[in-house]
Amino acid sequence: MQLHRSMRDKVIGGVCAGLAESLSIEAIYLRLAFLLFAIYAGNGFLVYLILWIVLPVMDLGTEADPVRRLVRSAHDRMIGGVCGGLAAVMNVDITVVRLIFVALTLLGGGGILIYILLWLVMPSE
Repeated sequence: MQLHRSMRDKVIGGVCAGLAESLSIEAIYLRLAFLLFAIYAGNGFLVYLILWIVLPVMDLGTEADPVRRLVRSAHDRMIGGVCGGLAAVMNVDITVVRLIFVALTLLGGGGILIYILLWLVMPSE
């Protein structure tokens, strides 16, 4: 399959979703990679914009989504639905995921940052 932008699972321009479809991986991984490159290397936004301009748009229609797709939960949510989405994908109790985020926050402060980053890149259910 050729590289393209997707209109089916887009958050901003469909670049990550299209690349994920072409590479047969979950789009969330590419979204996190672009976000990390933007924060640490500073060139993630530039690369994303270039790909947005260069890649052609391809709408693959209404294909069936994979059974376990990483999305923010609309019904199991307290703040953003991140823990509910992670619990659904990992098939664990939501309380366990919430406790992990609390422990990460108390032990190093990274839990809040990770939660916010996931909130930004995970599509809503």
